[in-house]
Amino acid sequence: MIDVSVNGIWMSTLGAALFERRLPVLPETDDNTLKLAGRDGVVDFGGSYGPRTVGLTFEITVSGAEFNAAVASLARTFGRRGEIALEFSDMPDKKWRCVYAGTLALGETGSRLIDVSLRMNDPWPQSAQTTELHEYGDGLSFGEGYFYTDHSVAVTASGQTFTINNAGSNDVGPLIRITGAFTDLSLSDGESTVTLTGTTGVDDVIEIDCAADKQTVRKNGANAYAMSNGVFPLLQPGITEFTVSATSVNVRIEFVFYYKYLY
Repeated sequence: MIDVSVNGIWMSTLGAALFERRLPVLPETDDNTLKLAGRDGVVDFGGSYGPRTVGLTFEITVSGAEFNAAVASLARTFGRRGEIALEFSDMPDKKWRCVYAGTLALGETGSRLIDVSLRMNDPWPQSAQTTELHEYGDGLSFGEGYFYTDHSVAVTASGQTFTINNAGSNDVGPLIRITGAFTDLSLSDGESTVTLTGTTGVDDVIEIDCAADKQTVRKNGANAYAMSNGVFPLLQPGITEFTVSATSVNVRIEFVFYYKYLY
């Protein structure tokens, strides 16, 4: 039997078994087309994906005396404002981030089935954790929520190359964190090049947030967009090779992101 966790709470522990899951393989598309008079067909200006709708049906499994309490628990779980994170037992390590959309509807009188309507504003499920480097002593060890990461590399020579693996099935805008000393650094994946003009010290931290809704550059927490060329690369699925060029470079470069999946 498939179970579903909502913000870390498995619904089976609340007396609700997942009866049906309506989870489209891909979200619907939003097409941008224009019909011109006297011309067959339409002009296609491209399209994008809309939000993904998710429907869940639960069967209340507790006794009649506990029925109303179980329904109330479901209402509290799904009726909260803001985003909730779903995880299905048959798809571990993927988070489906949704908002409550619609109504929490019971079936006909005497029915133990209850429908929940949800919407993913960002339609892509993502990994349960980021690629951020953690050390033993941070509180957890390998197998307890942390995993080994190869998304953090030391760079000590101009012209040095390294690879970053996006194990998801969708592109993603990473947070690129550069810690250490350099003068006039560039970071290229062969198609786009990030440049940072100026000099940093051994304790300085530059963070380039390439997420589409962020696109910021910060130095030690303060706005440093002016030292960049305003390029924010996306990581495509698979392995990407980067080349670093700089003067007097001694840095650690870390790529922090969630894997994103089509399904």
